[in-house]
Amino acid sequence: MARIFWEYKILNIRSENYRLDPTYEPQLNRLGEDGWELVGITAINFKTGATDHIGMVFKRPRTEPSG
Repeated sequence: MARIFWEYKILNIRSENYRLDPTYEPQLNRLGEDGWELVGITAINFKTGATDHIGMVFKRPRTEPSG
């Protein structure tokens, strides 16, 4: 069985009133079309105590190790 290598992308999206803006859907769809899969999501608070951004982690397989 061939070894799988992964590459990752981190995307921070501004949230408004604890929700994602639907205008980000085209950007997220493009990531999916490019083979990126959402594997993690978290709320990010910048000093205000409120959720200012949503952090998303994507991954996709690589054919060889990076470097």
